[in-house]
Amino acid sequence: MSQLAIYIDDKLAEKLDKAVKASGKSKSKWVAGAIKRSLQDQWPDGFFDLAGSWDDDVGPDEIMSRIRTGVDKPDRRERLR
Repeated sequence: MSQLAIYIDDKLAEKLDKAVKASGKSKSKWVAGAIKRSLQDQWPDGFFDLAGSWDDDVGPDEIMSRIRTGVDKPDRRERLR
């Protein structure tokens, strides 16, 4: 099992302490759970069944790769217009 040391500011540490206390878990278990949840792909049931239902050569693996790397995201300047 790996260990991780992180540095956070005092305000974030206070919020973390409150969340940990409310959960009844150890700080380590709470943080590990938060990391796990944030790294999970959470797509609705049937989401990838749509792959191939349109005219395109892009499959589910390429779609996920593009989502993770930010390919095809509009430039921030374009969103602010």
